[in-house]
Amino acid sequence: MDQLKLKLQEYYQRYQQMDQRVKPGKEEPGFEDVLDMENDILSQFGLPTSRRFVQILHDFVHHGHVSDQLLDFVSKKLRTAARKYLLSPVMSDIDLLEGAREQKRSPYDVLPELGYPVHEYALFLLGELFYRRNMAATDIVDELKKMQHFDSWGDLMLLSKIHNHTTHELYAKLKKHELRFIDEFIQFTRRQEPSRLVNKRATPLEEGYTPNYKTITKVQVEDIIFDEQTSPSLFGKIKSGRGYARITISLEFSELNQILMSSDELGVEISNHIKKRLANPAAEKPTVIDIRAEFGDVLKLDNCYLEVYKPQHREGSKWVEDKDNFYFVDKILSKKEFEKRTKEAEVKRKIQECLELIGGSYVYYQRLRRLGITDEEAKLRAGLQDELLFKLSFFLNKVKE
Repeated sequence: MDQLKLKLQEYYQRYQQMDQRVKPGKEEPGFEDVLDMENDILSQFGLPTSRRFVQILHDFVHHGHVSDQLLDFVSKKLRTAARKYLLSPVMSDIDLLEGAREQKRSPYDVLPELGYPVHEYALFLLGELFYRRNMAATDIVDELKKMQHFDSWGDLMLLSKIHNHTTHELYAKLKKHELRFIDEFIQFTRRQEPSRLVNKRATPLEEGYTPNYKTITKVQVEDIIFDEQTSPSLFGKIKSGRGYARITISLEFSELNQILMSSDELGVEISNHIKKRLANPAAEKPTVIDIRAEFGDVLKLDNCYLEVYKPQHREGSKWVEDKDNFYFVDKILSKKEFEKRTKEAEVKRKIQECLELIGGSYVYYQRLRRLGITDEEAKLRAGLQDELLFKLSFFLNKVKE
């Protein structure tokens, strides 16, 4: 077995060990080691650690077991990706940024391809200043170059945690490097903190794809996992045919609380338990709540409907939906809201059917006229003797042409 296959096999085993940390009592392996291995494997192909290439490795580790055929397949996929990437036209940093904004590419893809770390300040420069505020690409590139040249990433993150940051010596040091957007970044970061406990995920619109929504209910939740820096995740099962399928659902704390408060006494009890865990600085991180073990039964989400979607990733110029059973929540509907929406959709469908029938009546009317039947008789036979109905049928038919 060649070196690459050995590395891929070791990466698979390390990732699986890390994945097992979702259960209490498991030893948490080094996450940094896994990231280093991803970087090492991709660098062998001349690929940056942007999300679209890392996704190839993530797809690989979600297979049930490793085989020579799977290793060959992943190696081939990486080689193909590298060939396309390395043979693509050489672009300046400015052109790459401009193109990324037009294509609405994720900063998580763009930054590694520019050669910069996926750091909070770099994400702010691209996501907030460049994408949202339309700042000039030259200003963004200049700032990134200064940060990289002076290696100021760590200093800035430390400074952002200091209350009176402008009086600290680090502030003077960074200002000497002529970094332009430090104050804006720190203000932006602090504005986000009161409104959310975790870093909100990018929406499909921000990422640049249109998700395929589906509505689910009656989820049996077995575990809830969260910490201060990560959105909560629900792990459980959902009815699928005659059996059950595993499912993971990621959502915001506010959404989690909404679901729990709609789930009778057990949901309220779990909600209070989560609040206590969050208030305890000594609690194990990440926090894992095994619902059956701690409360005697799984949590059944019978009183709400979740509108969810699978995240997508880029493969070349196309967005591809992730294969695993992992979903993000987009909306939460009560049973009453869902029934109302369903009824409205049914009424709209019936109205559409009626309009199609009325529009088709005009076609029948024209056929009768061509057969030499009088206008009045043709309208009567087509059911269009009412003048308003006749006009409606005429215009509906026009729309179809």
